[in-house]
Amino acid sequence: MGLSRLFARLERGCDAALALAGPPMFLFGLSLIYGIARETSLASCVELRARERFAVARACDIIVMVCAANAGFNHVMCAFTRPGTPRDARARAATERRARELAQDDAERGGALRRTIDEGRYCETCDVAKPDLCHHCSVCKRCVLKMDHHCPWVMNCVGARNYRFFYNFIAYALVGALWASIAGLMVLFGEPRVRPTPEDVMRRVLFVTVMATAIVFALSFFVFFHTYLALTGNTTIDYYNWKDFTKALKARGMPTPGKHPFDQGAVKNWQETFDERGRFWWFAWALPRFRAHSGSGVFYEAFGPRML
Repeated sequence: MGLSRLFARLERGCDAALALAGPPMFLFGLSLIYGIARETSLASCVELRARERFAVARACDIIVMVCAANAGFNHVMCAFTRPGTPRDARARAATERRARELAQDDAERGGALRRTIDEGRYCETCDVAKPDLCHHCSVCKRCVLKMDHHCPWVMNCVGARNYRFFYNFIAYALVGALWASIAGLMVLFGEPRVRPTPEDVMRRVLFVTVMATAIVFALSFFVFFHTYLALTGNTTIDYYNWKDFTKALKARGMPTPGKHPFDQGAVKNWQETFDERGRFWWFAWALPRFRAHSGSGVFYEAFGPRML
């Protein structure tokens, strides 16, 4: 067996393992969210009240429960919302619009298709032309519009339609875990005012504090990184592709572009990513909603950074 065949089999095995790991990781994520919220409320917050730290206990109780509810909601929505494919009706309409704008007759349209294939933007597996920012997921076995990555924690790809749910899931989980950690540390290192803290309560507080602090460290990088991506109109895959591209230009002594070609500016990027453009977009992006992204999910560099 050649090395190429061996690596191909290993890659298929990893893809299959990721697909199989999705459901248990999804359920474990939900149990972790609500388990930490429950223990924080019933152990840390109760002990803070016993120590007459009423304001802190009330704030922590409310924030942790609100964050757990929102994190759980967005977790489920991200898992069960299709990320979008080039075969979707809105995506097909946008792609056809691009063909009409680039070509005037059938012959020219054929030329446009040939250029797409030559540029590597045609997926032979899905038998479909891929817009920019669209990539094929070997785990889901389909092309995904504005694909960011495949996430086993939501047993789904994160793309154009469900990115809002993914971001709000990790953001609310981070804020909730941070408050759970703060409450636990106040109990562990604070002094009892009325009575000694029962040993079983201290064990529960210690456990939830360790778990919450671990989540804070694990999620902090992801939330900050995805905040950067949302503000620059980028995705994880294309961030690294663009980084490699600019590095190659520098190696050749060529000038590098000032910014990513799909960057419209921080405000427009954020509005487009979260599909909120109304008067209260700056607040509405964080609110729970059942509707997926209403845009086509189709981007072409030839038409500038806007979504078609």
